[in-house]
Amino acid sequence: MNSTLTRSSRRNISRGMVQPAFLLVSGILLVSAIAFNGFVWNMKLHFKKEAVPQPRGFREMPPVMGHWMQVSMDDKLDKETEDVLGTENYIYRDYIRVDRAGADFVALMALKSEVLNSPSMVDLDPDSQHAADEARAKFNSASSQAEEVAVVSAVLKGRNSTDRKSAVSRLEVRNHSGDVMHLGLTYYTGLVDTVAHIPDRCYIADGYEPNSYTIPTWTLAAGGGGTFPLQVRLISFDDATGNNRISKCVAYVFHANGQYTSDPLEVRRILEDLQEKYGYYAKIELMEMVPSVNDADVANASSTMADFLSCSRGEIESCLPNWNALKRIGPKD
Repeated sequence: MNSTLTRSSRRNISRGMVQPAFLLVSGILLVSAIAFNGFVWNMKLHFKKEAVPQPRGFREMPPVMGHWMQVSMDDKLDKETEDVLGTENYIYRDYIRVDRAGADFVALMALKSEVLNSPSMVDLDPDSQHAADEARAKFNSASSQAEEVAVVSAVLKGRNSTDRKSAVSRLEVRNHSGDVMHLGLTYYTGLVDTVAHIPDRCYIADGYEPNSYTIPTWTLAAGGGGTFPLQVRLISFDDATGNNRISKCVAYVFHANGQYTSDPLEVRRILEDLQEKYGYYAKIELMEMVPSVNDADVANASSTMADFLSCSRGEIESCLPNWNALKRIGPKD
C-alpha cells in the first residue's frame, strides 16, 4: 500500500513538473537569477567586503610621539575579552606628557613594588623617599627631551604592568590628570555590521553615567605648519556606583574606508556601499581622568586630547590602509 502511494505520488510530481505553469515559473526564476547575477557583475556590486590587512600593526607605533611617551606595556587581552571585542588587532596604552609629569612619574617608579602598590604612601620610609628624590633629581637635570625620555625608560626597565599601572593611577590623582592619556585603537575589516563597543554603552555598563555629550571639531596641528579639522564625539562621565571614582572624559572617532567620521551609523553606511569591494574601519578612543565634569575641566580635557592627536595622528594613520592606493592596486598580503 505504502509502495503504491509512493509510486503514485511520484507520478503526480512528474506530471506536475511538465505542466506549462510550472515550466513558466521555473523559466522566470531562472531568467531572473541570470539577470540579477549579470546586473551585479555589470554594476560591480559587492555584498560582502574583502578584508584589508593593516600595513603595520598598532604595536609598531613608537613609544614617543611629540611630548607624549608610552609608559604601559602592550599587554594582550585574555581570549574571552578578545572574543567580545571582536578583533585581535588592537592596543590599549597609557601615555604621560614627559615635560610636565616625567619628574613625578620617575619618582613613583623608583619605589619598590610593595611600596608602590601599597594602599597608602603617605609615610614613606627613608630608603624609599631617598630613591624617589634621587630619581626626580636625575630627571630634572636632563637638558633635553631625549635625556628625559632616557631617564623614564631607565626606571621602566624590569617593571611589570601592575607597577606601571599603579604609578599611572597615582600620577592621575596627584594633580596630573591632564598629563596622562589612555589610548585605545581597534581595527576591523571584511565586515558589514553594526559598530560595537562605543563608550556611549560601554562606560554605562561599567557603572558610569554621561554628564555631557558634544561633537566638537578639533583643529589639529598638521605637517608643514598647517592644520587638520577633525570632528569627534566627546562625552564626560560621572561615577554612578557611589564609590567616588574619578570622573572621566572620553573622545572617539572612526576611520572608515579612507575617511574620518564620529558617527557609528555613518561607519555602517560607508561599509554598506555596494560599489566598494573592500571594507575596514578603525576606532580611535582617548580617555582622560578629570577632577570634575564642570565646563572648565571638560574644556581642558578636550584641549589635551586634541594635542595628543596632533602628536599621534600621523603614526596612527600609518597603521591604516592607504585608501587611494588600495582602490588602484588592491591590498597587499
